[in-house]
Amino acid sequence: MKLQAFESIRVDKYISDEFEEIPREKIKTFIKNKKIKVNNKAIKPSYKLEVDDEIDIDDELFEVPEIKPEPMALKIVYENDDYAVIDKDENVIVHPAGSIISGTLVNGLLDKYGYEGLSHIGGDDRPGIVHRLDKDTTGLMVITKNNDSYKYMKTLFETRKFDKEYIAIVHGNFDKKSGRIENYMDRDINNRRKMAVRSSGRIAISEYEVIKEVEGYSLVKIHIITGRTHQIRVHMTDINHPLVGDPVYGNVKTNFNLDHQLLHCRFIGFTDQNGQYISFKADPHAIFLKYQNVLGLGD
Repeated sequence: MKLQAFESIRVDKYISDEFEEIPREKIKTFIKNKKIKVNNKAIKPSYKLEVDDEIDIDDELFEVPEIKPEPMALKIVYENDDYAVIDKDENVIVHPAGSIISGTLVNGLLDKYGYEGLSHIGGDDRPGIVHRLDKDTTGLMVITKNNDSYKYMKTLFETRKFDKEYIAIVHGNFDKKSGRIENYMDRDINNRRKMAVRSSGRIAISEYEVIKEVEGYSLVKIHIITGRTHQIRVHMTDINHPLVGDPVYGNVKTNFNLDHQLLHCRFIGFTDQNGQYISFKADPHAIFLKYQNVLGLGD
């Protein structure tokens, strides 16, 4: 693989930020073994790139160890021969990444359906996966069982014909109780493991509506029209309403012993291959409900 540098930064950090699922130590090892070069020359991990430098990476860096089936208590909301709708728990990574090859949703899917019972054109490390939720975001996901259903679902996402609605608990109270956020998102120039609202990047569109509020906190419904990485978390932070508990984008001190964002995908809907619009709902999980009630944002 070849990359072109667009900023002046250490080469090992640049590659690590670009491929965050690959451990930085592995990248350093590849550089030392001359399996990563810059402008066709061997370099050190500390080498500082210049803009437009060409980075040549041995494809071996991206090879994934065998992913093994593991029993997992999957919450299956619905399934047929083409797909399954599941309700994902918190603290579950969707697919293997870097040194993490165990305990992911994919491990559980392989145990239940087997490799041949899942789509696999999305990557050997991502059988069945056509879209993702963050590790600690709970709620509804679609898993595809064959390559035809994967292609169909992928098209729905790309053409924005797959409906997704989330609920979140955020800091602060809104002057405008509903609205549309439309801007561009790209990697944060100061921390490329994060996303940020920038003039560059891809368009990101979210619509929100306040469901209930108390002093200092709001329960918000969010419909995402695009599906950028960390979109809701970035958008809410950008309008000064970061998600409660968000360890990456929040940076708001609370009295809660909470280390992850309170975000749940509670509704999905789409038109299936037979031309029928179908939808599914899932109530927020126990930890979300706990803080919803503690804050007085329950029904």
